Formats: sequence, C-alpha cells, structure tokens
Amino acid sequence: MSDVFDLDVWVAEARREPFRFALGEHYFALPAAGDLDKSLLKTVNLTSPSADDILSLMREGLGEQWQDFDALPLPLSALGELFRRWQSHTGVTPGESMPSPNS
Repeated sequence: MSDVFDLDVWVAEARREPFRFALGEHYFALPAAGDLDKSLLKTVNLTSPSADDILSLMREGLGEQWQDFDALPLPLSALGELFRRWQSHTGVTPGESMPSPNS
C-alpha cells in the first residue's frame, strides 16, 4: 500500500536535536517541544502558557532530569528566558502553536 501515510516514519524523520543547557554545573537536554507526547494537550495551554503550564512542559521534557533541575535555585526571569530559548530552538514564539517539521 504505497498510498498509506506512515506516521511512524514521519515521526522518526521529524525528530529534531534536543535543546541543551547548563545550570549549576549540571547539563540538561530538552527534546524539541513538538516531540513531547500529545497527552500534554489535555492539561497544558500551548497558546498562552501559564506558569503551571511552563513547569508541566519542562517537567515532561526533562523527564528523569527533572529532580536535579528542580533542586537547583533559579530566578523566575531565568526560567522565563530558558522557556523562550527552548521555544525558539523548536521554532515557536510565544502565542503560536508548534510548527510541523517542514515549517
């Protein structure tokens, strides 16, 4: 069936490089935001994320790294900048939806 859209192939080809950052002598990696699971759409507002939404996205993105990240002190302004740069890495600006890989 050559006319069947293979979503598994699309997902594999659409993967982007993770967003890497350092904090408190630790190194972290966040996947491209578009690579997070669709289940987040049930609880997170991507158009105008609140502080809780941002933390939920960060927690999901960091996965096992979350506890190390969460234990480190970080000014709110720095968290906001980290989130903006993660969005920028993914190709999203605040108030936009996440783009398709070919955008």
